[in-house]
Amino acid sequence: MKTFRKVLRYLAGIVLLLIGILTITLEEPLYGVGFLILGILLLPWTSSILSKKAPAVFSSKLQIALFIGLSLLIVVSVSLFGRKTYDKTENITPQVLSGLSKHPVKKARVNNLDYYYLEKGQGPVILLLHGFPDMANTWDETIAELSKNYRVIAPFLRGYYPTSIPTNMDFSVKSIAGDMVQLMEKLAIKEWVVVGQDWGASISYATANLAPNKVKKVVSIAIPHPTCLKLTPGLLFAGRHFLLFGTGNYGVRYTRKNDFAYIDRLYQRWSPDYKGFQKSSNEIKETFKFPHRLEAALGYYTSLGVDQGKPDIVAFYQKIPQVPVLFLVGEQDGVYTEDIVQAMNQKMPKGSKSVVFKNAGHFLHREVFADFMKELRPFLQ
Repeated sequence: MKTFRKVLRYLAGIVLLLIGILTITLEEPLYGVGFLILGILLLPWTSSILSKKAPAVFSSKLQIALFIGLSLLIVVSVSLFGRKTYDKTENITPQVLSGLSKHPVKKARVNNLDYYYLEKGQGPVILLLHGFPDMANTWDETIAELSKNYRVIAPFLRGYYPTSIPTNMDFSVKSIAGDMVQLMEKLAIKEWVVVGQDWGASISYATANLAPNKVKKVVSIAIPHPTCLKLTPGLLFAGRHFLLFGTGNYGVRYTRKNDFAYIDRLYQRWSPDYKGFQKSSNEIKETFKFPHRLEAALGYYTSLGVDQGKPDIVAFYQKIPQVPVLFLVGEQDGVYTEDIVQAMNQKMPKGSKSVVFKNAGHFLHREVFADFMKELRPFLQ
């Protein structure tokens, strides 16, 4: 019986140690350390060492009390964080819309959703797609510059304020790419170039595959094509937010904690030298106070997990666009590796190009705007 209990304690201790490591990975180092301590306390050899080294301090009863007390502290604190609710009411009026950007905000009905988008200029069409945590006005500078020669359109993507949240909470990349194709059809646009950053980049690849005769070029910022991703330990660590956001309700609560402090951390982690990130961060955090808006934004991550279980969808995402691709990546972005850049150069179609920006990260279109435009303009022409 003693041997059986000892084995159970070892197994439980190892499980707690693994939970601790996972919790640290899920951006909760304090709780993770707590689980690690619990695991260490539960291991029989630890109890033996503590009892021998300091029997007066670490008696069996005290170890049990410490284990129970720390367990209760973790359970209570985890159950409480992120519970703050926001009662901010959406009020989509012309005045509110005009405050979202310095460019005109328009609306179209797309796939049973009210899609809001920025539009300016005349000429060949460029479709700009934002990522997370961001929205269409991230392109304000880009629109101001490109609209001198192009018709530029930048939608607030599905679920992002003020565009509608789908009732089925479908945020699949392929579904959103379908939104883009239908939006262009609604606007009677026959061909266009698509520029995307972060999730917008993933949607750009998918849009090119859905409308191969209409999308003429793709510009991908920060995110390589899926076939060029090599899951190294470094890349997995850089993308640990996928694991956090993929948990659903836990990810939502964690992101809400301390008035969305995690959003600021992501900006600083992904773009260490982006000094003006606070304006973008504050704007998107305000929209996350509206009902279900944060759940919608994180729904992109949970929908990706669902898509991975569908072989036909995975095959669609693996398809390489048959148009030139300009891949732009910041050297300070966690996704950047030389191997990924080489893979993009090898696998993308003729006329494609990859550019690595020094002293820039994930939001390079905001961080090094002039350098960004120097690469973008020649590719568009």
